[in-house]
Amino acid sequence: MLASVILGSRIRSSRKSFMKKNKKVVNLGIVSIAALLLVANVPAFKTEVSAATTENVTSKVPEILSESTQHRLDKYVTVENNQYVLNEAAKSVVSEKEYEAAKQVIVQTNASITKSGSVINKETKEATNEFTVSENGRKVISLNRAKAKKKKYHYGVNKVTYHWNYIRIYMDKKLTKAVVSGVIGGLGALVGEYVTGGAATVAIAVITPAVASYVGDSIKSGVWVDYNLFIRRVNRVGWQ
Repeated sequence: MLASVILGSRIRSSRKSFMKKNKKVVNLGIVSIAALLLVANVPAFKTEVSAATTENVTSKVPEILSESTQHRLDKYVTVENNQYVLNEAAKSVVSEKEYEAAKQVIVQTNASITKSGSVINKETKEATNEFTVSENGRKVISLNRAKAKKKKYHYGVNKVTYHWNYIRIYMDKKLTKAVVSGVIGGLGALVGEYVTGGAATVAIAVITPAVASYVGDSIKSGVWVDYNLFIRRVNRVGWQ
């Protein structure tokens, strides 16, 4: 009888010890999960005049060319018949794979130039296209194509400046507010119009959180965003 009581006491003590240890494990698990969620929600962007980020989504895209390599290619890109052309002499400073990658992006950029009716400045090698977004946010109307006069906005402008390897997207205060509030219709239409091919989906996924993190709770004017077509990420963002 005494042996049974002692055995029962030991079992109850073991159960309490087991439950206490498990409770600690569960609590630690909850804390760990909470910590992970907090880290996941911390924006990569800093609220600075010039900022840079690489969102998680961009890690899925292979980085074929470094920014330094792109800079080396700059002088080998010319403008002919309102199209970007990469000179074969560029093969002397980059690999064949990098050269072909650059040509593919130039093809994509040239298609956007043609579609939007933009004109490349031969001196600066840049093309600018001002636009407006329809009321429902689903359509981008090129002011170049409509041959409209330049429309100035007190709180920024809507336009896209093309470079051979990246585009700078200017969004006025109204469009910026729409993007930050999660209404990406205007941004979706914009990206669909000016960023062609498989990069479009990635561009929306990267630009939206970048803009939201940069402006925070105070949208004082429009913003501009540099989206790199090679590495598919936002390099810089700033106020207009």
